[in-house]
Amino acid sequence: MEVRKEVAFFDEFAAAHGDYDVLGEGAYRRLLSLFAQLVNPRPGDRCADLGCGTGAFTKHLRRYRLRLVGVDISPQSVAQAARSADGERYVVGDISCLGLADRALDIVVFSGVLHHCDRRDQRVSILREARRVLRPGGALFAFDPSAHSPSMWLYRDPASPLHSTKGKTDNEVLLRRDELTTELSEAGFGDIAVRGAAGITFRYVEGRLARLLLPFYNLYERALRWSPLEDRLGTFLVSSARRPAGAGDRTA
Repeated sequence: MEVRKEVAFFDEFAAAHGDYDVLGEGAYRRLLSLFAQLVNPRPGDRCADLGCGTGAFTKHLRRYRLRLVGVDISPQSVAQAARSADGERYVVGDISCLGLADRALDIVVFSGVLHHCDRRDQRVSILREARRVLRPGGALFAFDPSAHSPSMWLYRDPASPLHSTKGKTDNEVLLRRDELTTELSEAGFGDIAVRGAAGITFRYVEGRLARLLLPFYNLYERALRWSPLEDRLGTFLVSSARRPAGAGDRTA
C-alpha cells in the first residue's frame, strides 16, 4: 500500500465533497445487525474505528453507547468527521502504528479498510497491531468487498469487461475468504469467522455507466440478502475474531 496515494485521494475527496459516505441505508442496517450479533457490544466498551475516513460508519456506532474514537491517515477526512462529532473523538493516525497502550480497547473495527492494503504482509501487520491494542477477549469486526461476489467482480476486477477504476485508489483489491481467515490467524486472533453479506446497497458510485446500473444492482442486493446464496456470493466479506484470553493468548 502506498500511504501517500491514500492520503491524497481521501484528502482531495473530503475537500471537494465533504463526507465520504457512499453506502445506502440498507447496507448500514445489514452491517450493524452483523456487528451487534458478532461483537455483542456493551455500553461503555472502548471501541476504535481504524481507518474511519469521514466517520460514516463510526457515527452509526453511536447507538451502542460505546466510548468511540475514529482514526484515519487523512487530515481532511478527520477534520470533516470532527465537524459532526457527537461524543466520539477523531484523530489523525496510522493504523499500522497506533500509539495506544497494549490492551487499551474492547473492540476494533475496520470499516472497508483492509482491502486498501494490496499486500498480504501489510494486512497481517495491521491486524497484529489491532490485536496488540485489544484486551484479551476483545473483538474485531471488519467488512470489505468480496472477490467471491459476481457484482463486485464485474465492477472492480481488472479482468471484468465492465471494470471501473473511478472512485477507487490504486491500492484497492478484492479479498478472498481464505486470505482473511489465514491472515487473522497469523496475526494471533481466535474465534475467526468470515462470511458473505448481501443487502449492501449503495447510494452513490463513480462513473456514468455504474450510476446507470446502480438501481439494478441495489435490487439484486436486496434479493440476494434473502437468498440461500448470501454467504457464498455476498458483496462484502464480514470478518469477526477475538483476541484469545488466558493461556491461549499467544504473542504474534
